Amino acid sequence: MHPDGVSYPPAPWHLYGTAYLSLWQIRASSLPEASLSPDVRPRTVLGRVLVGTAFAVYEPSGMLAYDELLLAVQVRSGGPLSVSVPWIWVDHPASIAGARALWSIPKQEAAFEVRRDHAVEEFDFEARAVTTQGLPLAHLRFRSRTMMPGRWPVRTSVVQPPLNNGGGCKPQVSEVRAWARASFGAATWNFPRSGPLSFLRGRSPLMSLRLTDMWLRIGSS
Repeated sequence: MHPDGVSYPPAPWHLYGTAYLSLWQIRASSLPEASLSPDVRPRTVLGRVLVGTAFAVYEPSGMLAYDELLLAVQVRSGGPLSVSVPWIWVDHPASIAGARALWSIPKQEAAFEVRRDHAVEEFDFEARAVTTQGLPLAHLRFRSRTMMPGRWPVRTSVVQPPLNNGGGCKPQVSEVRAWARASFGAATWNFPRSGPLSFLRGRSPLMSLRLTDMWLRIGSS
């Protein structure tokens, strides 16, 4: 149980749902200075860094059901497929409390509007997220295109600086594994100028994927 009294499942968490993911390559200098701690540095190639944005919808088949918006940055620590998550929002208090306490993932509360299967509008997923104060964070429209055969495994590490400490503590590394069916798609993102993800505003992602029938495990027992 978190100190604020919110109960959450013990690690590891097993989640089920669908994620809509876009990958971006930007100049490392474009990342806000506050996005990563000095102990968690981005992995750069020719001065550029890979970042990912995603809306995820986790369903009751898993341990928790909630909506999520996140941005992840590829980092040097923890292996070649390691990421750090400086910004992430969900609409479930147990997800917030558990992620902060177990893995130092700085989840914040947001409100979500999610719609699917809008064939008339030529897209099959749309989502918006706003802060609890009503400030917009991101808006995504996604249209699926080519389905890839089979189920695809993904294994990565999440590297997070400890929350609420005075320094001197090593980043926490947590294992994440996922299995999903994947399809390429076209994603249209809108990030408001006043939001924390505004540095992606006006850019086009390198590629976008829909991950369906996705089982995800984070943490170890």
